[in-house]
Amino acid sequence: MKKQATMIGAIGLIIGLLAVSVSYAGEIDLLLEKLVDKGVLTGAEAQQVKYETQEKVKKEIATGKSESMPKWIQNMKLKGDLRLRYQYKHEKAANDYSKDTNIGRVRMRLGLESKINEKIMAGIGIATGSNGDPRSTNVTFGASDGGYSTKFGIRLDNAYAKYEPLSWLSLVGGKMLLKDVFWEPTDLIWDTDITPEGAVIGFKKNINSETSVFMQTGGLVMIADTSSNVDPTMAYLLQAGATHKVNDTLSLKGSLTMYNFSNVKGTSPSEFSSASNTGITKPSGSDPTGAYTYNYNMLNPALELSIKEPFKALGLNVESLKFLGEYVNNLAAPDKNSGFSLGFKMGNSKIEKWGDWQIKYIYAMLEKDAVLDVLPDSDRLGGKTGMRSHEVELQYGLGKNTFLGLDVYRSWNIKGGAKAPETLVQLDWNMKF
Repeated sequence: MKKQATMIGAIGLIIGLLAVSVSYAGEIDLLLEKLVDKGVLTGAEAQQVKYETQEKVKKEIATGKSESMPKWIQNMKLKGDLRLRYQYKHEKAANDYSKDTNIGRVRMRLGLESKINEKIMAGIGIATGSNGDPRSTNVTFGASDGGYSTKFGIRLDNAYAKYEPLSWLSLVGGKMLLKDVFWEPTDLIWDTDITPEGAVIGFKKNINSETSVFMQTGGLVMIADTSSNVDPTMAYLLQAGATHKVNDTLSLKGSLTMYNFSNVKGTSPSEFSSASNTGITKPSGSDPTGAYTYNYNMLNPALELSIKEPFKALGLNVESLKFLGEYVNNLAAPDKNSGFSLGFKMGNSKIEKWGDWQIKYIYAMLEKDAVLDVLPDSDRLGGKTGMRSHEVELQYGLGKNTFLGLDVYRSWNIKGGAKAPETLVQLDWNMKF
């Protein structure tokens, strides 16, 4: 009992030294050596004291309760990922001319989040990228400044603050992460690499143990206001949705989102436009600027049905099965103004270790004026509208925080009756930290 009390006292003394300064690490080793020399502790007990002290200090730092390190450091979270990609694309033009493209790519993203206080969190992120393209953080081998192993650029990917004054209320502003702006089960409308700029207010509330509701509303700056007489291009959104747990295995999540893109009609397209919407989206001799014909006031219902262990009765170990669907209609265009996506996702909910797997299939269709052509997934026919596409994706875990991905798209351009298909194959090696 006396020996146990001595060990507890030694641990307390060491933690007390650490509380004064982390520079006492060397002195702690000397203290343990002295206790061993005097016969107070054995060598094995000294190592045990050192191990238990280290574990306690780690736990205190992880929970933000350590006195030996500044709070702002303890409240910081560093995260990132690296992706290596081989990409093959087969294109077939209307004149039956075929082209095969083989490229290598790399993507790096690094993010830092810090809890400023109990109610405010700030985040910043940097990433690789090509010419500021909002829909891609990839860089292509040999394509930077003429190739020959020249250096790639690093760009600001996000910079935002989140304020949660109440458990059911949040305010987010800055260059934000897409998941903080709205919920989407597929990337029918928004490419997942886009980081919108503006401010959003979010509400969430548990009605009971089975049902919760959520809502987001805010404004996104698409093109800034200038000294000219052209008003800024804005996107205003309102999303309302709910999650309902039917039973232990079945749950539903759905939303209805309204987007109002103002001051798009008559403006010139972005340099990142896919030039697929109605109107002169590329300069011509008669119109040197080009212009959009319509605004984009979109109605977007979405639904996700989740089933846990769907094939348990058959003896198959499948953790999750989700059915996904979205529809969009641009009320500002008279025709060719709708689109939808349908599909499923099956396997492990997350790819975290060796043997985890997930397969996804999505069929997507967008008529040419359904959404603004700077928004959709850039891998589906180059991000164009006026397309239909099949996508099959397989992910397989190679170990902790690393996995392989195989993503295959088969897409057609439905604009103007052209039926020439495009095949895109992406083989990825992903590493997260």
